[in-house]
Amino acid sequence: MKAFFKVLGIAIGGILCLGVIFILYLTITDFKPEEKMVLAINNNIKNQIDINDEFKIFSWNIGYAGLGENEDFFMDGGTKSKPGSKKLVESYLNGIVDTINQNAADCYMLQEVDINSAKTYHINELDVIRSNLPAFSYNYACNYKVAYVPAGMPPMGKVETGLVTFSKYNASEASRYAFQGNFKWPVKVGMLDRCFSVLKIPITKTDKEVIILNAHFSAYDDGSLRTGQLTYAKQYILDEYDKGNYVILGGDWNQTFDSIDISKFPLKNNGSLYTPYSIPTDWLESGWQFGISDNAPTYRLLDASYVPGESQTGVIDGFVVSPNVEIQEVQVLDLEFKNSDHNPVSMKIKFKQ
Repeated sequence: MKAFFKVLGIAIGGILCLGVIFILYLTITDFKPEEKMVLAINNNIKNQIDINDEFKIFSWNIGYAGLGENEDFFMDGGTKSKPGSKKLVESYLNGIVDTINQNAADCYMLQEVDINSAKTYHINELDVIRSNLPAFSYNYACNYKVAYVPAGMPPMGKVETGLVTFSKYNASEASRYAFQGNFKWPVKVGMLDRCFSVLKIPITKTDKEVIILNAHFSAYDDGSLRTGQLTYAKQYILDEYDKGNYVILGGDWNQTFDSIDISKFPLKNNGSLYTPYSIPTDWLESGWQFGISDNAPTYRLLDASYVPGESQTGVIDGFVVSPNVEIQEVQVLDLEFKNSDHNPVSMKIKFKQ
């Protein structure tokens, strides 16, 4: 009996030792971006934007081409950690590309674009999308890079994904700004490093620029991280507006908006699975506007496959524009979550002079 307990103790000690080594490995290899990182502007286009041009922008969290209508996700109350096959991911991705091709825009802001992740069978989704937008420049801002995520069953494994912004106009600068604050160690080594990317487009014959922020705010915290992120993003956009620039902030807010009639989007199980926080009413400064619409939901809950009229949905995607930007139209494209757990949002604007 003593020998049994001795062997058992050695086995338990070995497992604990391996666990410590694994956590240390993840900590050492953890993605540690600086607060500001300059991003490469690939295939920078020569087209110049004119202040009289109408500008159309398109934002979409593509759910890494792994969260189509038949998928669920363990962190939302479902069971899956990845789609069932590579062919399924390719099918979702082809549908995403088709949607982009069918909806012409001057700028596409995408979130959750995998470039090398086990859960999407290491497909470089950026390569696929950019090959279908040859007349656009693009930049990539990584916000999730972990050597091995042990969560889920099977475990999610290696993850590398981020934000991508495409533009048909010549850009002067692209940068990544890290949101401050994160989950506590060791949880944070397996979580996203939230950020927003910035693309600056000079307006011809002026000293002004169009400033485009592509953001993906936190989802699974108690709200404190999002509060800090909103404060940081707000200061940045106010500073750029004070310079006389035209500012557009868009993406996946993981928060809803006070002007949205939430009675149109009832919570499931009394909100026990996921309840989007509301952005504080006083967050916007005077003259600033949300570019949002509730003609269709922009997200669905991933506790189960999508069922129209039964699945929890809501509006958490959209834009904010500075006072010198005139919103002409905002529309949610109702794709019924066929290829992603989000529907895209498009917005047409004009620049005031």
